[in-house]
Amino acid sequence: MIKPYFTAMRRPALALGIAVVLSASLGACVAPEQRRQANLYEDGSTCAEFGARPGTTAYTECMLTQQTRRDNKQRNSLEQTALTSQIAKDSQEMTRKVQCDRDAKKDREAGRYPRRCN
Repeated sequence: MIKPYFTAMRRPALALGIAVVLSASLGACVAPEQRRQANLYEDGSTCAEFGARPGTTAYTECMLTQQTRRDNKQRNSLEQTALTSQIAKDSQEMTRKVQCDRDAKKDREAGRYPRRCN
């Protein structure tokens, strides 16, 4: 009997994956100027909630703090992506090395000249 690929356990993961891809693609549709305006509005709202009024030193400091927070979040995201990418590359290389070592061991056991693993 052939089991269906999309079992009950895989359906939620598939739905989540589709949702992530769609949200990422829709997020990319926003123009940089629209994103900047949205960020300014959001920052202004946040600073107003903190009690800072536009034109005051506290408001300016709050806006700078919000921009710094956003910049740090973006930088951390980029660093995390780079780290994840490096981990994946290292994992692939380790898997290749382990498989090569296994194949070399099988060659030795069969009396053949073993391959070299670098």
